[in-house]
Amino acid sequence: MMTNWKYHPPFKNAFTIGMIVLAITGLILLFTGSKENLFWPLNGQHTVAGDLLFKYGTYLGDGLVMILIGLIFIVMNKKKTGVLLILSFLLSGLFVQIIKRTKPEPRPGRYFTALHKADRIHRVDGHLLMGNNSFPSGHTTTAFALFSLLSFDNRRVRWQILFFFLALAVGYSRIYLGQHFFKDVLIGALLGYATSLFLVWQFRNKEWL
Repeated sequence: MMTNWKYHPPFKNAFTIGMIVLAITGLILLFTGSKENLFWPLNGQHTVAGDLLFKYGTYLGDGLVMILIGLIFIVMNKKKTGVLLILSFLLSGLFVQIIKRTKPEPRPGRYFTALHKADRIHRVDGHLLMGNNSFPSGHTTTAFALFSLLSFDNRRVRWQILFFFLALAVGYSRIYLGQHFFKDVLIGALLGYATSLFLVWQFRNKEWL
C-alpha cells in the first residue's frame, strides 16, 4: 500500500479504466433505453445464491462501513488513506443528500406501484422501499468512493480490478434488490469516483496527513 499517489497517478489505475468503460457504456444505455427497459433485465436475473449474496453484500456501500475502514487505516498508521476515506464519504454523502432533496424521484417500488406493476419487482424478504429519494443511489456512491480510494492506494493491478468489481457488485445489488433504477446507480458510481479522485488530487502532496 502507498501513502503518496504522485508516484502512481489515478489515471493509470485499472479502476479508472473500468470507470471509463462503465461511464461510456452506461451513458449510451441511458440515452437509448427507457427506465423500465433498463430495470427489468437487471432486477429479474435472480437466484437463491444471489438473494443471499446481494442482501448482505449491499452493505459494503453503507457509510458506517466506509468510516470504520477509514478508522482502521488510521489506527494502522496509514493516516492519509484513513482521512481521505472519511472525507470522501462525508463529501460524497453531502452531494447525494443535496441532489435527493432538490431532485426527488420515486424509487422503483413507488414508481411501479403507480403503474400497477410492483408485483413484478424481485425483492428479498419482501422488503421494498417506497420513497421519493431514489436519485442518486447513496450506497453506490459510497461503494465507488470507498473502493476507488483503496484502488488508488494499491499498485497491484489485480487488486485494482477486484476493487472495481466489488464496487460494481454493490451498484448492481441496488437494482437486484429493487431499490434503485439504473440511472440512480450510474450517477452514484460517477459521483463517488469523482469525489475520491478530487480529494486525491487535492491532497496528493500533503505528506503532513
